[in-house]
Amino acid sequence: MKIRSLLLILVLGLSSFLTACNFEGGVEQGRCIAFNPEAKTMTIVVDVTHDQFNPHYSGGTHTYKLPTKPGEMGPPPDVGGRLMVDLAKNTVLIYDADTKTIREVPVQFVDVEKNIRPKHPKVAGKTFPVIDKEQQTVTVYSGRLSALITFKVPAADIDLPPYTWAAGSEMRIAFRNSDKDQAIRIMNVSKTNIFSK
Repeated sequence: MKIRSLLLILVLGLSSFLTACNFEGGVEQGRCIAFNPEAKTMTIVVDVTHDQFNPHYSGGTHTYKLPTKPGEMGPPPDVGGRLMVDLAKNTVLIYDADTKTIREVPVQFVDVEKNIRPKHPKVAGKTFPVIDKEQQTVTVYSGRLSALITFKVPAADIDLPPYTWAAGSEMRIAFRNSDKDQAIRIMNVSKTNIFSK
């Protein structure tokens, strides 16, 4: 509850600050599916809910130019095609880089270990996804769900590249309405500790 209250205060504070500065723009959030530091671009799949606690990354892709000021860019993103794991629907939502489409993959959950924090020995220092082609399974760690998850995928999808099952960082982008493709500030939500001093 304390985290939720703090995040609400931060959002309200940012809104007040932007209003005071006569900011004419917006903020978008999504999962990073591509990042090119040489070209200074980043592509996300957009969250359609605008609800930080219940996002749904299915709003299509948007490519942004990185901020012109280096100090307005947080930690660089991890990229990946896994957008969401839905334990209730037995699906994994992915961005298929080959077809450039967002699609839902029906899966069979083999093992779900909940309440696994990033420092837990089962995930700390480990690299995911782990793909077992013989068993036709993929094991991933979801920081959002705090869960270590193994699922069986359809035979047609087991040969997809590992990128497909890796989760891209959650990114928050501020832009001006006059140029919605140019980010003026980017925050890596996945890698930002709001409690650090």
